Amino acid sequence: MNISIKQGNLTVAIDLGEDDFEKSVSCEELMLAAFDIISRVFSDRAVTMAYYRLDPDTKTIRNDDDPVLAMLPDYLKK
Repeated sequence: MNISIKQGNLTVAIDLGEDDFEKSVSCEELMLAAFDIISRVFSDRAVTMAYYRLDPDTKTIRNDDDPVLAMLPDYLKK
């Protein structure tokens, strides 16, 4: 399995080394690869902020009054 981002003539990609059907990539491994790829385009701060802003249950952006956003690390509140 391969995950990549392409913009213009720049492509950032990671090969997850899936050999065959017996060795499949887990959802966690795929998400970690996505975080790695995205952090090569955006800052680590932006990736972490996006992590908190997204709601995996609804696949949407959280409302500003969502209680999860109260758990933001201090360095993201600045």
